[in-house]
Amino acid sequence: MRKITCYFEITVRITGTPTPAALERLGPVVEKALAARLRMARAVVAEAGYPDVVPVEAVDRSRAAP
Repeated sequence: MRKITCYFEITVRITGTPTPAALERLGPVVEKALAARLRMARAVVAEAGYPDVVPVEAVDRSRAAP
């Protein structure tokens, strides 16, 4: 079976000064958007002939915030 590995970063930009309540809502909003994008990516990958999509956690420690 062919194998493909994809890595991607996620950036959330906040403009202005959000209230504590807005920050509290941010996590679920980002999670929902990410889940939708992952579903789309899985469909595209499966359509290209890679039916088994297996999530892998890859952490690039050099990109972590100080």
